[in-house]
Amino acid sequence: MAVFGVDISENNGSVDFAALKGFGVKFVLIRCGYGDNIASQDDSRFFENVRKAQAAGIPYGIYLYSYALNTSQAKSEAAHALRLLGQIAKPAYGVWFDMEDGDDYKARNGMPSNDTLVKICEAFCVELEAQGYYTGIYSALSWLENQLNDSRLDKYDKWVAQWNATCDYRKPYGIWQYTDELYIGGRRFDANYAYKDYPALTGKKEETELTEAQVRAVARDEYKKQNPTYNTVDEVPAYWREDIRQLVEQGIISGVGGGKLGLTHSDCKAAVIAKRIREKL
Repeated sequence: MAVFGVDISENNGSVDFAALKGFGVKFVLIRCGYGDNIASQDDSRFFENVRKAQAAGIPYGIYLYSYALNTSQAKSEAAHALRLLGQIAKPAYGVWFDMEDGDDYKARNGMPSNDTLVKICEAFCVELEAQGYYTGIYSALSWLENQLNDSRLDKYDKWVAQWNATCDYRKPYGIWQYTDELYIGGRRFDANYAYKDYPALTGKKEETELTEAQVRAVARDEYKKQNPTYNTVDEVPAYWREDIRQLVEQGIISGVGGGKLGLTHSDCKAAVIAKRIREKL
């Protein structure tokens, strides 16, 4: 029997979990972060979303978006997920490794070979399973049928993204992301069906609900993290890092003195957008 759920990240803004529950959502898959084990690459609403899921009594899983180009970076991404997992209850819907290239970062920085992509997935999953977490791989149907179509990954569960009336993946899978255009309370979500009893597989009982006051306190704490300041180029998110590095080398960005970059998240975004527009002129 299919179970209905959604996946969320900071890109969804402040999510109304009461609205999700009222709509019939039975589970949520929450992004914990992206890329290497750097605090600035934590999802700014991760802890808020976990606490809200607990408060609403909605079981959750987590996922991490991968920017890894090699197995060393994959292990750093595993450490990233484990650092955050160590601060929450064990997720009933497991831990998922998001392998794709939605923003062309891999294409722009040297797309790994299929063999390397498979090894990257293995490296992450091995690290998570070693710590007792149920672990699977999220990817688009096209990637699962091509780049990741390897028997070495058959032992891992799959979360298949195919925005379609049917899921056409021919190998076993546990979750199907069937659309990116589900609207609940005026907000747009990716929607999914789960075909396995994940709480039974993970041995996780339903979350204990938090009080409204606890949820509000967590939300206030997480709000402060939404626009962090980066003092070194290495702290800048991976998808902007090379652009910022070039701007620093060109003297366009000089920092705030004392060797500190002093750029906020929004400053970086504006600088990179301006740089890429100039490059197209």
